[in-house]
Amino acid sequence: MSKYLTDENYAEEIRLKISSTAKSMLAGELNFLYGVRILASLRNEIPGGMDDPDFLAFVAIDSETDHFPLGETCQHWDKQSLERLQPEIQEAEERARVFGSSACVSLLKRFGE
Repeated sequence: MSKYLTDENYAEEIRLKISSTAKSMLAGELNFLYGVRILASLRNEIPGGMDDPDFLAFVAIDSETDHFPLGETCQHWDKQSLERLQPEIQEAEERARVFGSSACVSLLKRFGE
């Protein structure tokens, strides 16, 4: 049996995931690029998300940074290669924060803080 008994329960779960991810990104508790990937994927789960300007900001950032290893993927990379790539990842993270923070704020206003 599905964990979601109704569409309403599922929608609430998605709203919570969106707001908690955006909030964690803004607070610096979640790697911004990792959060971008989460939010870009969640746009498929909400009505109108495919054309939503806030979610499209995350899609744009993700498409520019999807070649970077993040999270568990890093376990499968050579340590020296990761170290060499780290300055580029850090720069991309900073650019993403500048470009994506307003979209995070907007999502928080719409989906709850």
